[in-house]
Parts: sequence; C-alpha cells; structure tokens
Amino acid sequence: MTQQPPLHPFTQPTAPGTGAPGAYAGPPARGVGGPWGPLADWVTRVAAMLIDSLVQLVGMVPYVIGIVLFVVGAPDSGSDVALSDSEYLPPDTGNAGLMILGGVLVGLGLLLMLAIQVWNRAFRQGRTGQSIGKKVMGIRLVDEHTGQPIGAGMAFVRDLAHVLDGFAYIGYLWPLWDDKRQTFADKVLNTVVVELPKSPAGQ
Repeated sequence: MTQQPPLHPFTQPTAPGTGAPGAYAGPPARGVGGPWGPLADWVTRVAAMLIDSLVQLVGMVPYVIGIVLFVVGAPDSGSDVALSDSEYLPPDTGNAGLMILGGVLVGLGLLLMLAIQVWNRAFRQGRTGQSIGKKVMGIRLVDEHTGQPIGAGMAFVRDLAHVLDGFAYIGYLWPLWDDKRQTFADKVLNTVVVELPKSPAGQ
C-alpha cells in the first residue's frame, strides 16, 4: 500500500469526492504545534508587532515637521512689551503661511499613519496572513480551523478586538500560558499565529 505524502501545514484537506478544499475536521492547534505548523512563541510575536509599529512611524515624519513649522509660525505673545512709557515693541503676528502648512502636514501625517496601519495590518495581513513584521519574523496569522488567511475584513475586526487585550495588557500576555498561544482577540476571531516552515540549509 502506497503512503500518501503529508499535507503541507497550510494546505486544507480535500473534501471526499470533490477535489475541493474542505474545512479541517480534526482538533484545533494546541501546545507547541498544531495541524498548520508550530505555534509562534510570544517573543517572536512581540518582535513582529514592534516592527509593524516602526513601519507605521513613517507617518510621523510629516507629522513632526508639521508640528515644528506650526510652532515656528505661531505668534510670540511675549513680544508686546513696553520699552518705556511711550514705546512698545510691535506685537508679533506670526507667520500664517507656516502655521497653515504645519497644520496640513500634521493632518497628512496622521492620515498616513492610519493608512499604513490599515494596509499592513488589515489588507496585507488579511490576504496573506503576514504583516510586514510577521513576514520578517517568519510567522503567519491563520484561521485555527482552516489554516487559511482570514481576509482583510476579519483582520481589521481582529485589530479592533485588540482593545480587549489592552486592559492591563493581560490579553497581550495571555499567549505566555495559553494552550493555543492566543490573545483575547485571537480567541474572539478563532485565529492562531504559526511559524512558517524552515527552508533546508543551502536552498
């Protein structure tokens, strides 16, 4: 009897008689390994999140420049000072052009940070399972039942669900002792983070 080759960790089982991918019918991923590959450890996940945060900070460049320009262009209220009983320094009216440009750059910076966050964490991660940080660290976000990426919409909802993790940061620490290494957001969305298969040396 010939042995069937093992399924790739991210390949769905085939529904009998259809040739189409079917839902995983076995137990969910638990412990250090699961049907879709070894579960990513907490340190690796934190490193991926920090990388994503650094990527998002690209939007801080126009934001900081805008703040500086706004401050430089703002009027100096201390300039209206009496030199003598009959002389005063003229009031500083500031530079309206610099203030407007600074305000525009601040707004653009905020929008850029939001756009990077949505593109990286929702669209990119939702479609491929990997944000930039997860790709660098060699891990992937998947549905715990199918082993497939969860889609942009659900990835966006998962980021919103991280609000639950933020209470005293307990949810972010939960993977340290959880069997599935899930945060509260992972439990709500039924997701796990797994390691990608390591390429053999020299390939």
